[in-house]
Amino acid sequence: MAIRNRKALDAGADELHPSGVSRLVRRLRHGRSAEEGTAAIEFAILLPVLLVLFLGSAEAFLMSMASRKLTRVTNTVGDLITQAKGTLNQQAINGYYAAARHIMGQFPTSRLALSVFTFTVDKRTKRPKLDWQYHRGSYRCRSRAPTLSSEQVASMRDGNDLVLTYGCYKYRVSLGRLVFSKLEMRIEEQISLRPRQRMRVPCSDCS
Repeated sequence: MAIRNRKALDAGADELHPSGVSRLVRRLRHGRSAEEGTAAIEFAILLPVLLVLFLGSAEAFLMSMASRKLTRVTNTVGDLITQAKGTLNQQAINGYYAAARHIMGQFPTSRLALSVFTFTVDKRTKRPKLDWQYHRGSYRCRSRAPTLSSEQVASMRDGNDLVLTYGCYKYRVSLGRLVFSKLEMRIEEQISLRPRQRMRVPCSDCS
């Protein structure tokens, strides 16, 4: 037992010897360097993932803002059309569109387009038919007249017109351009409204 204790004391003394202390310091430094190297590798692996998540979240937020503004544009133009007291013309609707464009704020309005379709009740068949349409923007938001749903047809039972307004916006990534390149997503909004001032909302020079 005395011999074993003496060996333990000798081993402890060796560790406290200057050469033993230097070996201990080298071991600690080596361990710390290994940990730092592992942390650097993990960070290098996670950085692209974190970058994509951050930019994706930022773009999703901006896209949701653009969608809300597009909803306001579509509702505003549709509401102004249905409030017309007299016969509309393209110049008047152009003014509605120009005013509504300011709602888009920081989003480029060159990517905004609008389509309006107005249906009236055919006096002979008593069925809805397309009366006139209007398009504005660098592209057509909707090239063909929509087919009315049963609810929309029912909303014309009093012989009133029905105004369908479609808004479209081509959202292009901005913050994440380096990651997502030139990714572009199309946002669409639609609203159907009855005339507020009269039963009909005619347009003198609309097609």
